[in-house]
Amino acid sequence: MSLNAQEVWKAADYNLENVVQGEATSNIYGGGTADAPDTSKPSTLKTFIITAETENMTMTAVSTPNGVKEGDKEPIAWELKGKVDGNDALIVDGCNPKFAQYLMGKGNPEISHWEFDEETDNGTAHRVYGTYWEPGMDMPQKGLYYRFSAKKSGTLKVAIYGNKNQNPTYIVDADTKQPLAPSTIDVSIFYQNTGFAFKGSVDTGDAEYLNTGKMADDYVLQHTNGITQNRPVLGYVSFPVEAGKSYHMFNTKSQIGIYGFEFTVGTTGISDITVNKANANAPIYNLAGQRVNNNAKGILIQNGKKFVK
Repeated sequence: MSLNAQEVWKAADYNLENVVQGEATSNIYGGGTADAPDTSKPSTLKTFIITAETENMTMTAVSTPNGVKEGDKEPIAWELKGKVDGNDALIVDGCNPKFAQYLMGKGNPEISHWEFDEETDNGTAHRVYGTYWEPGMDMPQKGLYYRFSAKKSGTLKVAIYGNKNQNPTYIVDADTKQPLAPSTIDVSIFYQNTGFAFKGSVDTGDAEYLNTGKMADDYVLQHTNGITQNRPVLGYVSFPVEAGKSYHMFNTKSQIGIYGFEFTVGTTGISDITVNKANANAPIYNLAGQRVNNNAKGILIQNGKKFVK
């Protein structure tokens, strides 16, 4: 393969019959309170895994719906959404490569999760709780997330659909457990749909539809270039990858769908990436993923590393 050759995978071409069912068991519990899981009650959740490959890039996409109250219908783990000619299709000017539909999964990415049925005055209620990911933690144990593993160095361009929210979307180096620096991530997104003008208007001839820039410092896609639209986003995020490394992409408290990806083998600008140094004031967690204070004892986790106190 020649330098700068491009490899493309499209979600619209994926056969959902190839989804593989598995189980999430690590840090999954079947009891607890609103504040903490009951770690004496291990549990499992069904996971639904999509694997897609090009010559030099492998994507593993994991969807983990929450459990349901006994007798309720289980949710659909993966759905192909959008119309091939709809206003959520990435087929208008500024879209490269072009994608028509996207796959959307279920579940918030969490490093620990607990749920259980509870009797109330109004009948049985199904309670669901979890610990959300923060930089330095191990990768999520459940929810919707994507892992990209590169055989060669290059640039990965992922076409995404982000639900309406103001939560960060991280691209995390699996080795360092830190998000890539915002300055290394290129963003090009529409708001709501490809026909929505986030600035200006058609009447005055200054309508702007595609917001292109670097990832916002707070990692909220909706905030690219200082915009504060609280709407769904659809478009592209591009970032450099190194050969032999894996990167996770997820929204911490919501879901992002995927239209597909384009991988370009070649130079990456890796020298521009900054890795966060260990932070002495970083949050501390116990093995259940609960945040604790500085006085906590036992086996703890800070900056992604375990230590005994």
